[in-house]
Amino acid sequence: MRTLVCFGFVAGLSLAAAAAEVAIAPDRMFEIDGQRTFVIGLYENPDDDAVLAEVARAGFNLVRCSDNVAALDRLAAHGLHAWVNVGGRIDLGKDGTGDASGLEAMVASCGAHPALLVWEEPDEALWNCWLEAYRSRKPLKETFDLFFDRVNTTSAGFLAGYNALKRLDPKHPVWINHAAGNSIEHLALIARAADIVGCDIYPVMPYPTRPVDISHSGLSWVGICATRMQQSAPEKPVWMVLQGCGWADAGDVFKVREGVVGQRPNFHETRFMAYDAIVRGARAILYWGTHRIAKDSEMWGDLLKMARELADRQDLIAAPDAAIVPSVETFSVFGKALIGVKALGKEVGGKTWWIIVNEFAFPMTCTLSGLDKLNGTVYKEADTAKEATVTSGVLRLNLGAYDAQILKPASGGQ
Repeated sequence: MRTLVCFGFVAGLSLAAAAAEVAIAPDRMFEIDGQRTFVIGLYENPDDDAVLAEVARAGFNLVRCSDNVAALDRLAAHGLHAWVNVGGRIDLGKDGTGDASGLEAMVASCGAHPALLVWEEPDEALWNCWLEAYRSRKPLKETFDLFFDRVNTTSAGFLAGYNALKRLDPKHPVWINHAAGNSIEHLALIARAADIVGCDIYPVMPYPTRPVDISHSGLSWVGICATRMQQSAPEKPVWMVLQGCGWADAGDVFKVREGVVGQRPNFHETRFMAYDAIVRGARAILYWGTHRIAKDSEMWGDLLKMARELADRQDLIAAPDAAIVPSVETFSVFGKALIGVKALGKEVGGKTWWIIVNEFAFPMTCTLSGLDKLNGTVYKEADTAKEATVTSGVLRLNLGAYDAQILKPASGGQ
């Protein structure tokens, strides 16, 4: 079943926009006027118009915005879509009898704006249920009882608000973002109150660890979290929020170490995390934290570069998943693990492409089998031009640590 919504699309500096038909396809990808679209988003809405123009040129297509018509006009003038956080207005209470006038006013003010793409519910709502319970300083059992009560109450209130919002504005989908550590049960409960689900995960630690440095060893949590989010809402799109700064940049979260330079993801890590999310099923990638980094910094340049790469590969990453699901074999001393080498096939122009990621922090050799229909296909890695051929239904590859490879068919096969 295809879910239809509408919003206005603004090109260039024109605010006279025609309505576009938007659908969430059966495979959870967005379609805009029939065009499958992978969402590339940014939490920062920079005050500097030159920076905002840079964001648009890089290929970002969605930016957070206040429920302010002038702010929406500004994004529209740059050809950008917007999402608006509805805040506490979405919570209509456990019995659903809360005051919906805040939602009504917001929809009346900007619901018809051509730049608006999606509404967002309050960020990390389940995590905040836990924080409220923890800060009560009650005995452990009472703390958990309070947490469970807050989860049930919040989920019911959000569901009532979601239903009210959809009655007021059936044209725009509703998205909810979570912290990474919630249970599948609670995620599924509150997912009833949204059309899109997702979580944020920022695995590069602020400083090297001692005696062994494991501060860059958790990158594969991105893929694990994407899978968990999809498990919580199998029929809904997953949008992943990724690391747009170093944790040491968030001085109000971690104590800054005097004389020690905080760590940020490098481009290789940023690229891996993006493709790991995609291979695990994410239909959007958004970056949080860029408001904390300078716009002449290496990381800002890396994020612009990453957005440009994804935008240039829209035809690939927004394409339908291939019907072929290979068996992936690697040598591993870990047995059955949460991570591994993951492969996602994409159907582009009648040909099967592959996005391959190595979720291990060390190089791996892998074998993709079950590719009999692709026998004879010569694949070329998009960035290095290295070639590999499907023989007897098998494709053998060498991948570096936290590697992401794009394999395009060079000749033969389907």
